[in-house]
Amino acid sequence: MRSLLILLTVALVIFIGVERQRLFLRDPLATVTRDSVKDTDARALINFSNDVLLEDAEGGRLRVYLAQNWSDAVVVPAVLKCLGWMVCLTDADHASRSTLAPGSRGRREPFVGVTMTNRRVEFVDEDGSLVQVTLR
Repeated sequence: MRSLLILLTVALVIFIGVERQRLFLRDPLATVTRDSVKDTDARALINFSNDVLLEDAEGGRLRVYLAQNWSDAVVVPAVLKCLGWMVCLTDADHASRSTLAPGSRGRREPFVGVTMTNRRVEFVDEDGSLVQVTLR
């Protein structure tokens, strides 16, 4: 029994090491604001290189956004597997993109660019709202 537990632990560590760019873990200290108003329905998940996956259940619909350091755009991942709202896994290191449904394009042009630092991500969503994710 003990050797099985050790073997499973080693396998988990190897899996995390290999899939560290694809594996996103929930950050309970992250703050999400939409047009300077705190969004309590949104959850931020981060991976090894501080890429941000944002799940937002505002208004009864689930929206998912992915901002990666190598890209200057925010995308909706085409394939995303999540386990209990705590861990998500994308299909590749550079996640494949889903086609976005055109939004109302409110006050700003959506998904034009993303501003990323190691502590903050800013982008405009499909409704034209400025979304800011602050990591702690």
